[in-house]
Amino acid sequence: MQFPFAGAGAPTEPTITPPAGEGDSSASTLREIWAAAYRSRYWIAGIFAVCIALGITLALLTTRLYQATASIEVRQEAEKVLGTEQDREDSSSRADAERFLQTQLDIIRSRGVAEAVAESEGLFRGEAFLDTMRVPDADVQVPLGMSPRDAQRARVIKALRDNMQVRYTGTTRIAAISFTSPDPRLSARIANAYATSYIRNNLARKAGSSVYALDFLRDQLREAQARLAKSEQEVVDYARRTRIVDAGNAAGNAATTDASARPQSLITAQLVALNQAYSTAIADRISAEQKWVNASRLPLLSVPDVLSNSAIQPLIERRAQIQAQYQQQLSTRRADYPAVLEAAAQVKELNRQITTLARGIRDGIKNQYDVAASRERELVGAIDGLKNSTLSEQKQGIELSILRREADTNRQQYEALLRRYNSLNAESGIQTNNLSSVDQAQVPDRPSWPKLPLNIALALIVAMLLSALFVFLHEQLFSRVRTPDEVRAASHLSILGVVPSSASPEEELADPKSFQSEAYSSVRTGLSLTKGGVPQAMMVTSTQQGEGKSTACHALALSFARLGRRVLIVDIDLRRPNVHRLFGVANKQGFSNVLAGQLAIDDAIQPSGTSGLDMIVAGDIPPNPAELIGSPHLGVLLAQLRQRYDIILFDSAPVLGLADAVVLSSEVDATVFVVESGRNPARTIQVALARLAQGGGTIIGAVLLKFDPGRIGYGYGTEYGYQYDYAARND
Repeated sequence: MQFPFAGAGAPTEPTITPPAGEGDSSASTLREIWAAAYRSRYWIAGIFAVCIALGITLALLTTRLYQATASIEVRQEAEKVLGTEQDREDSSSRADAERFLQTQLDIIRSRGVAEAVAESEGLFRGEAFLDTMRVPDADVQVPLGMSPRDAQRARVIKALRDNMQVRYTGTTRIAAISFTSPDPRLSARIANAYATSYIRNNLARKAGSSVYALDFLRDQLREAQARLAKSEQEVVDYARRTRIVDAGNAAGNAATTDASARPQSLITAQLVALNQAYSTAIADRISAEQKWVNASRLPLLSVPDVLSNSAIQPLIERRAQIQAQYQQQLSTRRADYPAVLEAAAQVKELNRQITTLARGIRDGIKNQYDVAASRERELVGAIDGLKNSTLSEQKQGIELSILRREADTNRQQYEALLRRYNSLNAESGIQTNNLSSVDQAQVPDRPSWPKLPLNIALALIVAMLLSALFVFLHEQLFSRVRTPDEVRAASHLSILGVVPSSASPEEELADPKSFQSEAYSSVRTGLSLTKGGVPQAMMVTSTQQGEGKSTACHALALSFARLGRRVLIVDIDLRRPNVHRLFGVANKQGFSNVLAGQLAIDDAIQPSGTSGLDMIVAGDIPPNPAELIGSPHLGVLLAQLRQRYDIILFDSAPVLGLADAVVLSSEVDATVFVVESGRNPARTIQVALARLAQGGGTIIGAVLLKFDPGRIGYGYGTEYGYQYDYAARND
């Protein structure tokens, strides 16, 4: 969209010279990216803080895992101990050697080795191993018809295989067998068991013949194992049927006849815990009851919790302030005066808020008492129920001890047969092994997972991605015009000047050498360099209110007056006048009265106190400002003023939502469009300029106000350094 403006083709059109290197598109893109990130720096810092906090929290809350590693040497040829053993391994090629080594790794990972480890370590007995590994019941899909015992064995084997790793270390033939679990001692024990079971499995596979004694013992071992499994299953089934849970898992430990030496049951432990909780609940109920009795006796605003509440204290202070204002206004105004009525309404509303909050706090004290009493009653019922369960459990515990002793006896017989079988197997023939243990697994002293540096690194990566996404979405959804280049791109207007932000612009404008004055001098120079020179009658407007158009109009008037020009500033914002405030005069008998024919133009002109500068305030607020501005009388008045003044500046109403500026734009010579940095989207500015273009006026250029390059992240910041230092030296 193109808009008419003066001096579009003039060679002396005022522009802002970009810094060195700005013509480089890549440098400009990087600068824009940096500026966007700088504007969102607090959000980015928050995202990084949250991500790092989450990463650290996950590292602290994640279950600690410990990895223990045992190493085994795998030789392709077995050593000959007596010199008479037959070499079972033929020489092979390098490819065969690789296949052999990979085969050994697959054997270590096999189900058979896992079963051997579970059997040797007693992992099939009870749920202790699964509980330590934190394996849920649904971790293994159990086929239909599978017994609970087989399902439990399948879960144990799966847990072993999932948490075991085996690899060759570099180019050597050293196999590293690692096991990871939440218990460091269990990790070392299982890793060593894997190494031992693998070596034994290899020996068993190499056995070329067997004897009758080994067959007999093998059969006996099967029977003993069956009896042991049956007796252990009976213990488990009885414990499950009677719902006795031993905290020490007595079915998997050595037998003991002393009932007092065994670990406490869950029911007994719960009873003790409930008794302790009941004592605490009684104390809590007494404390809450006493607090409620005291609160119910006191007036609502005398309750200590109400007085100490951080939300009520500001309301009480605010109410005191409003009441003081209300009394002060009553001393000078009637009770039906709008300001008095508004103060009375505020006092009433504050009283309602204070009463509502105080009642809520007192109700909270009552709720605390009710909750404490309810918890006490619930604990009494739970304790009575557990007492009966404890008596029944004591009887069932005796029967469970009998079954455990039988299981322990079968286990001792099985272990004795197994030791004898291993002894005979070693003596039945000299069978060498090509495997040897290199290092036993040691109990790890630090967890292998989680890794805090890795978590923080991942958190930083995620934070970077989220920050980039946030900056992109924020810039797309909440884009604002901030820089001179963006103003030029959005409005297609020349930039008359850039005015930096200031905490007190009125005070700085009084000093001709101040930051603000020098900036508006640049705007004045930009107007003089346009085609045709400085227009005699100019209107200053903006997209919406609050952007600084009145201050800009005032500053331009002062700047022209200091050059010796005869300047008149007219406040034609008949809705929200502001010129009288800037000059410190009353807004009476102004331009609206002149347009309405109630006042002569000479009577409306007032001196401003600055040589060569006069002003006309807005006057009374009319009911129809747009119709008043559009009257033919405005053109007659403007013709009279042109004969008396060199420069006439109109402080107009904003464009959006109002027709005043659109109507006035066709009466003046040119329009100066004011844009506040970081206030409006580009689309809003374009809509405002389109409305001005419909009025038929000429838009001479734009002025960027309240520009703070450091705040918005751009690398300007040195444009005003000379003026500032110069002013400081002259002070």
